[in-house]
Amino acid sequence: MKRRTHGRRATIAAKSVRTMRRRLDQATVVNDTATASAQTIGHRTHLMGLAMMNPAELCNPEFSTQKLAVANKAVAAMVGRSSGIQRAWTEFWFQQMQRSWAAAPRFAGSLTPGRFVQTAAISAGTLLSDWMALGATIASVSETMADAAANPVRRAAVNNAKRRQRAI
Repeated sequence: MKRRTHGRRATIAAKSVRTMRRRLDQATVVNDTATASAQTIGHRTHLMGLAMMNPAELCNPEFSTQKLAVANKAVAAMVGRSSGIQRAWTEFWFQQMQRSWAAAPRFAGSLTPGRFVQTAAISAGTLLSDWMALGATIASVSETMADAAANPVRRAAVNNAKRRQRAI
C-alpha cells in the first residue's frame, strides 16, 4: 500500500526555501552595496578634500551627475513594481463596499440590541482582518519595490568600486 503524502507540507517547505533564497539575495545586495559604497565614499572624500583647495574641481561629475542618473533608474524600477499597491487598495475598498452592502440587511434585521451588537462585532472583526491582510500585501509589494530599487544602486556602487580599483 502506497503511503499518501501531504502536498501542503511540500508547499510550505518550498515557500520557506524561496523566502530564504530571497533573504539571501537581499543580504548579498546589501553586502555588495555597502562594501562598494564604503570604497567609493573614501575615494570621493579624498577628491573633495583636494577640490577644497581648488573650487573649480567641485564641478567634477564624479560628485553629482552619476548619482542623479542612478536615482532616476532606482525610482523607475520602483515605479515599475508599484502597481500591486494600487491593486491592493482598489480590491480592499471594493471588498469593503461589498461587505457593507451585505451587512446592511443584518443590521436592519437586528430586533434586539444584543443582536445589533453581535452583528457590529462581527463586522468590526472582519474589517480588522481585512486591514491586516491589506497591510501584509502592501508590505510584500513594498519589499519588491525596495529590491527593485536596490539593484541599480548596487550596480552603480560596484561599478564605481571596480573603476576606482582599475584607476589605482
